[in-house]
Amino acid sequence: GGCDGRALEGGQLRFGCDLDRFSVLHQSSAVALKALPEDTRLGVAPHSLRAVPSNALRQAAELVPGAPVHLHLAEQQAEVEEVEAHLGARPVSWLINHHTPDERWCLIHCTQMTAGETRRLASTGAIAGLCPITEANLGDGIFDGVTFSNAGGRFGVGSDSNVHISLWSELAMLDYSQRLRDRRRAALATPHHSTGRVLFDAAGRSGAQAAGRHAGAIAPGHWADLMAIRTDTPGLCARHGDAWLDSLVFGGHGEQHVVDVWSAGRHVVQQGQHIARDRIALAFMDIMKDLEDVM
Repeated sequence: GGCDGRALEGGQLRFGCDLDRFSVLHQSSAVALKALPEDTRLGVAPHSLRAVPSNALRQAAELVPGAPVHLHLAEQQAEVEEVEAHLGARPVSWLINHHTPDERWCLIHCTQMTAGETRRLASTGAIAGLCPITEANLGDGIFDGVTFSNAGGRFGVGSDSNVHISLWSELAMLDYSQRLRDRRRAALATPHHSTGRVLFDAAGRSGAQAAGRHAGAIAPGHWADLMAIRTDTPGLCARHGDAWLDSLVFGGHGEQHVVDVWSAGRHVVQQGQHIARDRIALAFMDIMKDLEDVM
């Protein structure tokens, strides 16, 4: 309910869980996951500093040593004010001072950081898990990708509220927010790589780290996580080098060019469509109809 431990109410009730119940849930999940492919990873995701007491956060993170830990952090100004009032420090500073976030941690949003906090977080090796579309949709704020990157920080992207799920749009929104804030072009580009290349490489490496996949590269010993892009289209024809990645990110039609995807060698997207898409879509619509009838 908040840093003061107030009771859950309304829609919060279905998410309530103490540490003992969470441990049982985690153990049963580990058993269930044994039936899945060997690249499956089980981590923990305590929601936020407002939702999880410090001692429970530490115990949750230690349930599986070395496994991924995901935590919402410094998303909204109201959160910063509440954490500072009850815990005596801003969220990022408090977490670094009282816990040991490192390479296995993925800290979601981080849109409310001072420049000093941004550099401190970058030095931990933790991933900043960004959801630029959601952060824009909710009016949360803009992650300081320029300062974070210049300090050696690693960031990936994902979807939070699912208002729109698109890798390419997330990357474009991230970069455009930096440009609008700082009134400069190609804010995240480097002297040797275009913006599209920087964004795509960062998302690949950091996404793999955040998921505990130890991938993010095409090399012996890595999972075969591969994507095939169609280039014989008006949007990508006559592109060379990093320019085709720039077109995928900023052209507005990136998904239309993805024809195949392999996840750990499994051919899950073929001819531009997930192999189970039709079945999943029908099941989703059936469930939504059932929920509509209930409500």
